[in-house]
Amino acid sequence: MNKLIHQFRLKSGLYQLKLIAKRIKRSGHSVPLNQAKTIGILFNIATEANIKEAEILANSLKSTKKNIKLMGFISDKTLKINSKSDINFLTAEDISWNYIPKKEKIIHFINQEFDILINLCTEICIPLSIVSALSKSIFKVGAFQNNQIAIFDLTLLTQQKSMTEILTELKYYLDKIR
Repeated sequence: MNKLIHQFRLKSGLYQLKLIAKRIKRSGHSVPLNQAKTIGILFNIATEANIKEAEILANSLKSTKKNIKLMGFISDKTLKINSKSDINFLTAEDISWNYIPKKEKIIHFINQEFDILINLCTEICIPLSIVSALSKSIFKVGAFQNNQIAIFDLTLLTQQKSMTEILTELKYYLDKIR
């Protein structure tokens, strides 16, 4: 029964995501990584190690004089976060029954016009996909997923699972853009 409810919630969230993606009219264009001044990074938090990995990635990009903003979705309700970083956290309390994030929680992040928005989720994460879709970022990149093609300007078909490996692969391609 629980699995059936989860599938219904997921299908409803994916349907909402599809509607949002259709309504959004934007003219995104590619931005080379070396020219980007602001970068938004979205990631799923399944363990506390994910936070540390995201902070390390953000610090490596900050060392190249880039302004980095992080938003993570805490998918495990039992996970207690003791981070003192400036990560914006989305939790189960911040999403509706069909996984759509509540606007007041994400409004500041989506209104920032990042040069590049990077979604590091390799599996469907509706709250972060909604943030990606609504974001006013110039160039949106993420891992390839059939139901999210309309959201991103560049998708990467990858077998990588760790955020560091995904970002390393994305950086390779973003460095090739001129």
